[in-house]
Amino acid sequence: MTRLIAIASGKGGVGKTTTTVNLGLALTQFHRNVIILDANLTTPNVGLHLGMATPDITLNDVMEGKASLVDAIYLHESGLRVIPAGLHLKYLKSSAPEKLWDIVLDLFGSSEAVLLDTPAGLERGAQAVLDAGEEVLIVTNPELPAVTDALKTIRVAYESGAYVLGVVVNKYRKDSAEMKLDEIEHMLDSPILATIPYDDEVRKSIKAKVPVVLRAPNSPASLAYKKLAADLFGIKYTLPASGRPVVRILRKLFGLS
Repeated sequence: MTRLIAIASGKGGVGKTTTTVNLGLALTQFHRNVIILDANLTTPNVGLHLGMATPDITLNDVMEGKASLVDAIYLHESGLRVIPAGLHLKYLKSSAPEKLWDIVLDLFGSSEAVLLDTPAGLERGAQAVLDAGEEVLIVTNPELPAVTDALKTIRVAYESGAYVLGVVVNKYRKDSAEMKLDEIEHMLDSPILATIPYDDEVRKSIKAKVPVVLRAPNSPASLAYKKLAADLFGIKYTLPASGRPVVRILRKLFGLS
């Protein structure tokens, strides 16, 4: 059975696409058959994160009836399959997000999971993706404006009939300027499934167009994404010793790092 999971956020810049791509790659490393569909038809970024060359055929071409869905699926060197959206400005006017449901139906049964990278916010494109996804994963940052917008997205997801799996708190620093995790859970009335620590390797990976799970597999953010993937799909996974804070501290104290 194919799980249709929309990765959504209330605002841009919280790390939604970064989460989508790294979650997909982590699942691929766990030998799961995964497709990422870039459903952000106005400002798509999945292909950029993966370092993909400008594709000849995109999701937009499929939705316009100019190409078949099979021709728009690209195999990344990691084994992850990707359906990119077009970057050309002409798609800003011609995008028809209401057609996404038909695309998603065609993908049902083709993989274990289809991850839908949604547009940020609550515009009609985001609503269409939430309508197409059976499950929704909310990404936010631990700041009040981001959490407030995440709450709006959760309400829209419930109205669309989707099941909200929970929340990923991204760029988590554990400092006094941030909302506490229990405050976020209480405000959103949804469980926090993962906290992705602020990790400079993520920024470097985005610049290099190689997702952090591939570029720095033992970095704090990579380990958190792998743990999230394992938890979502019931995969047995134990953090490596080097990824445990106490072990890292001891290694540093004894000059072993």
